[in-house]
Amino acid sequence: MSAWIEKHDGSRVTVEANCYFGRSNANTVHLQSPGASRRHAHIHAQQAEGGLEYWIADLGSTNGTLRNGKRLTIPCRLKDGDVITILDESFTFRLDESARASLETDAPATELVRARQLCWLLMVDIKRYTNLSRQLDTDTLGLKVGTWLRQCRDAIESAGGVVDKFLGDAIFAYWKQGPEAPNLVGRALHQLGELQRRRDPDFRVVLHYAPVTLEGGAGGANNLSGPEVIYTFRLEKVCATLQSDSIVSEPARAALPATHPCEPLGEHPLDGFPGTHAVHRLAAGRTQHPPGC
Repeated sequence: MSAWIEKHDGSRVTVEANCYFGRSNANTVHLQSPGASRRHAHIHAQQAEGGLEYWIADLGSTNGTLRNGKRLTIPCRLKDGDVITILDESFTFRLDESARASLETDAPATELVRARQLCWLLMVDIKRYTNLSRQLDTDTLGLKVGTWLRQCRDAIESAGGVVDKFLGDAIFAYWKQGPEAPNLVGRALHQLGELQRRRDPDFRVVLHYAPVTLEGGAGGANNLSGPEVIYTFRLEKVCATLQSDSIVSEPARAALPATHPCEPLGEHPLDGFPGTHAVHRLAAGRTQHPPGC
């Protein structure tokens, strides 16, 4: 056991790749408080260079989630001994550091599988989060960001995507390429576009299509690595500079289904990558719905 939740009565709940808190019995940790949301909060295990990390996020609950007495506004990394409080229920997050070290140095070969995989890479992130955090009180900010996080994650996962990482005010996800992947990605883009039109909060969408190194780790978490992951992050910077709602790499544009036409944004330099790179944006006002919507 590398990570677990300790309840007030001393019982433990193992934290696997995903651990949900909520009033519904379907959650990993069933909350008793009547004011708790059906899906209230979520712990996500994600691979990092130093091994597994565990991040907690509120899912837009009305009454919020506290970490060490402070309300969550964006996902944050958990440390051993952190106290999670939801209304009148408190839990202690425990992390076995020796198990963590084994992931870093002595993990058996069967626990880590590395493969080169063609993937669709998606990043969504809130625009001008710092300004937003200064304008709103903590409770309002936490509710707004948590709701957005849940809606984006639902859009991605309902279309077969995998959320790889929380990145503060951003989500990084992927689809392995396959016969259905382009249409599934298109379905997620359609749902995310519906959310974008609300501007609550305003956010951007970044899409790339390239081979990456996919490393499967113990606990079901994955780590995507390689220059194409960095390329996706660089695209996000260009998207912000261009003040666009979306940015699509040339490989992704060429592979997208016809239901998602793109408009050119010209060629731009990307920090750390030679030359200039053609980028596009998802066409405004597109009305076609991808299959399955």
